[in-house]
Amino acid sequence: MNHCKLSWSLALACTAAISASALAQSKTSPTAPTTTKPATAQKAPAKAKATAKPAATVAPSVAPATPADPAEQVKSVYVVPMGFRGRGQFGLDIHPSVYEQVAADVAEKKPDLVVYVLNSADIDTVAYMGDDPREQGVFDDDSIRKMTRDLKAAINASGAEQVMVVRDAVGYSALLGLSWPNMYMTESARLMGLSRIQERTQVEDPEVFAKFREAFVGICNGFLVSGGYNPSIGLAMMRPEKMLSASFKGREITWREDDKGTWIVDNSEKHFAGFSAQSAEELGLSDGTVADELPAMLEDLMYQRGFREFQRMPEDGEQLVQEYVDGWRKAYESCKKSFESFQEALGNASGKDELKYLNQAKSTIDKVLALMKKYPAVAIRLNREFGVGKVQLETEALKIQERIKGLRKAPPSGGSGSKGSSPAGPGLGSGG
Repeated sequence: MNHCKLSWSLALACTAAISASALAQSKTSPTAPTTTKPATAQKAPAKAKATAKPAATVAPSVAPATPADPAEQVKSVYVVPMGFRGRGQFGLDIHPSVYEQVAADVAEKKPDLVVYVLNSADIDTVAYMGDDPREQGVFDDDSIRKMTRDLKAAINASGAEQVMVVRDAVGYSALLGLSWPNMYMTESARLMGLSRIQERTQVEDPEVFAKFREAFVGICNGFLVSGGYNPSIGLAMMRPEKMLSASFKGREITWREDDKGTWIVDNSEKHFAGFSAQSAEELGLSDGTVADELPAMLEDLMYQRGFREFQRMPEDGEQLVQEYVDGWRKAYESCKKSFESFQEALGNASGKDELKYLNQAKSTIDKVLALMKKYPAVAIRLNREFGVGKVQLETEALKIQERIKGLRKAPPSGGSGSKGSSPAGPGLGSGG
């Protein structure tokens, strides 16, 4: 009997020792999460794949640690502005020349994700409240189509994902916003203004007008098709008589060119369709809504796309685009002043100082031509505001050069010369 009691006591002691050991091990196991920069989303994501914030992982208690899942590694993000607030003129601030530099920079740095931030609005409120018509976008469909096609191809070749974030797009810039399949909008963003295509299709002959309009609408809808969007959306945004509604079947959306759908976007024959951030998300046009300002915008975006950690590259497209925008606008202001100097020099080109002032006029034109060559946006803006084109300036420079040659060959004359002996130039700075 005593022997049995002894055995039972020994068994209880062993059990207690084992329990104590297990408890000690559990208290010393590390539980710190591996995420160092959790994303904070302000709005519920639009797609099922991003409906829940991923839980932080727990470091294993057994050494050595297992390798991290490549999908959970820190993602590098490269931001590419397409316009800035107040400096987002489509076709000028947003011009192919700078995005060629961006594509080359991305190819060298190889980020995981490229985020385009579109900020280009022809109007902020309404025309009579001070919007500058000179800042309205200029649409060269050939160059912009080539820009988007080449940019997409170059970024794809680098292995990076591409995402478009529309901060504001009113006017032709809406075509860019709908050129990428992965598109988000900021909380105050607008996607509208394609009524501007009417400016390019106004002709008196109704038959010619109809054909011209169809052709141009087709060109513009090509941007939507490249982004995977239904052309019916573009038709309603560009043609007032076209209606637009949507019907839902589960998660699938069917777009209709009438007002018979369950969600009516446009049921007026005099209205152009447009979208806010809320309507675009609810209709599945955008993948979600993010904050208006960086860095919260990136945090929202990365959270909605299901990434645990990310790091924005310290030198990305923002620096390149900012330098370009500052550069061409400074060059443009310089050219406007040069026009005044040119007219003054040409007016003084007579008498004994004729050669001196002709050389000054020629030097001024050469400077303007050099800036036009460096920044095509300068040439576009000068032609738009002053009616002065590159060919016209080159022709004027040749005329002045001939006058200079003639004066150098001619024998000295005691006369006073003939003021205005040749055309006075193209009227630069006259606001033609």
